[in-house]
Amino acid sequence: MKRKKTRLSGWLVVLLCISAGIFIGACSIFEYRPVVMTPLSIPGAEYIGAESCAAEDCHTTEYKYFELTDHASVAIDITEEDAEAGQAEACEACHGPGSLHVEDPTDKSKIIRANAETACFNCHLDVKGKFMLQHHHPVPEGRMFCYDCHDMHGSDVRATGGAMLLGQDEKCFKCHKEQRGPFVFEHEAMREGCAVCHTPHGSINDKLLVAGQTITCMRCHFEPQFNTSEAYIGSSSHDGRAIGLGAECIDCHTRVHGSNNAASSLRY
Repeated sequence: MKRKKTRLSGWLVVLLCISAGIFIGACSIFEYRPVVMTPLSIPGAEYIGAESCAAEDCHTTEYKYFELTDHASVAIDITEEDAEAGQAEACEACHGPGSLHVEDPTDKSKIIRANAETACFNCHLDVKGKFMLQHHHPVPEGRMFCYDCHDMHGSDVRATGGAMLLGQDEKCFKCHKEQRGPFVFEHEAMREGCAVCHTPHGSINDKLLVAGQTITCMRCHFEPQFNTSEAYIGSSSHDGRAIGLGAECIDCHTRVHGSNNAASSLRY
């Protein structure tokens, strides 16, 4: 019996060593590699500091509001061989070195305008990934830009948010005017905002929904019942309507944002 226990213990040690070897090998293959961020390169230009942008008769207003945002604290290490060691901070972290522009602001060839997507996606890699999902706003296709919904410099930016949505839902209604209302019969969810049901950058679900069509509705409208087999949704029985088995809420409730006709609205 002792010999069997000794043999079993030996095999356990061998398996433990093999597992440790596999783990160490996996770690060496998938080792952590930090993302290298590279500010905009402008031949012949040097970094002079964001304070130069705030000079009188320059970008004073933009800088005033920009200082309130998280973006003002961004600093990227300069690693280009032809540039001096240091950091690109605040404005220059997105726009690149500004010495040539400051020397002659009237020369249009020296105006520094960072490409909207190149500059934003340089840091916001998680958002870039969302735009790669099958349903997304047409930013990768070049038909929309980050600044269509976000203002990086204006008075609508807030502390604790680098470039929040301007007016939140107002930016959505800029394009989706038909969803704005007011409606005689409103969908109460609209009071909470578009992001309650939709994710703005990209989704695996149609119409940028946060979940499948029926699941999105059920998150608020499903009402569990006791001592009955009936399914109540929105205070009324939906028993026998095959919700979740091929039928969708939108098959009957076609005006999900609101309506002037009670029969077709989500009015409970």
